[in-house]
Amino acid sequence: MPYKYVAYDEDDNIVKGSIDVADQAQAEDALAAAGYTATKLKFQRSRPSMDQIFPSLYGIKSDDVIAFARQMATLIEAGLTIPSALKLLQGQIEKPAFRKIINGINDELEGGSSFSQALSKYPEAFNNVFIHIAEAGEHSGDLAMALRQAVDHLERGEQAMKKAKRAMMYPSFVLIVALVVVVVLVTMVLPPLLEMFDKMEGDVPATTQALMTITDFTGAYPLQIIGVLLGLSIGTMMYLRTTSGIRVKDRIVLKLPLLGSIVLQSNMALFARTSSTLLAAGVPLTRIMDIVTKTAGNVHIREALAEVHEGLVQGHGLSKPMATNEIFPSLLVQMVTVGEQTGTLDTSLENVAHFYESEVNQKVDGLTAILEPIMTVGIALFVGFIALSVITPMYSILGTME
Repeated sequence: MPYKYVAYDEDDNIVKGSIDVADQAQAEDALAAAGYTATKLKFQRSRPSMDQIFPSLYGIKSDDVIAFARQMATLIEAGLTIPSALKLLQGQIEKPAFRKIINGINDELEGGSSFSQALSKYPEAFNNVFIHIAEAGEHSGDLAMALRQAVDHLERGEQAMKKAKRAMMYPSFVLIVALVVVVVLVTMVLPPLLEMFDKMEGDVPATTQALMTITDFTGAYPLQIIGVLLGLSIGTMMYLRTTSGIRVKDRIVLKLPLLGSIVLQSNMALFARTSSTLLAAGVPLTRIMDIVTKTAGNVHIREALAEVHEGLVQGHGLSKPMATNEIFPSLLVQMVTVGEQTGTLDTSLENVAHFYESEVNQKVDGLTAILEPIMTVGIALFVGFIALSVITPMYSILGTME
């Protein structure tokens, strides 16, 4: 973060400038080390960059980090030092935001930081798992192998995310098209037809009467309806950001049929995969539990992992605290028990991760297969309702004309 300063140097001359450090304490330390006595130090707000405004287009993506880590591992295996490898990669990275991060890592290394410490300065690019795998690689003396483990972990997560996005693409498209069709029908196509039916003598069918009522209501109070929908949407989003709202939402998600098991098993797969990777890298189990607890996406799963972490610290291992909490599947508990007893916990967790990842993939495919016909039937029923409401009175009109 940039800080503007006004200070006196050793000759009592006033100097002004700016310094880019993590926080104000580091800025004060850096100025003192340079022999400056600061009289004014103020955080300088900078204009947001393109990667901050449009993170999906210009921000750091997993693919960028994966390519960087794989290239770093190759260069280190070839005998290059970390600073030399970074300088070589600087000219090959096209994305300005990521190139800036590499420059920053290089500066941190020149300042005496280790590679993992330098990575920790840029959480927008490198997550906790990546940083701790790199740290374990530094301690073991095989950073290249650690980086390849981090690449494997990132690639599995990226593949799961891409699969989930592809699964939801078709249902989302169908839903958007259906909403557009509904708006066009209710606001433009139906009102003239229904106005004609309203002038007909005699009774109109119940479906037509219902459609006329809906159309008249939406036509009479469009702004009020939009306001209520916006209010409900905003209110719901604000509530879901509160502590109680998050707890309610996460509890409901876990209770939903099929979707709940997908969320639970994907979180268990993430826990098992992350723990296995970090164990293989040599990270202590207590530190691993601290990391996986923070990375859990569901608050109730996060709380359950925190209880396991507490039990581990108290000397109860992993399997015993897990067995007392119903949120953990019995298969996971059994595999962790076997791993603890045989000293192959990393292998047991890796096998569990493979199993749950396979289960999640199958269930996501099943959910997609179910959603598609459900949405198709729903749209067909809506279209049938519209057609029945419009065509039936037309037959009555034609009957009176004969």
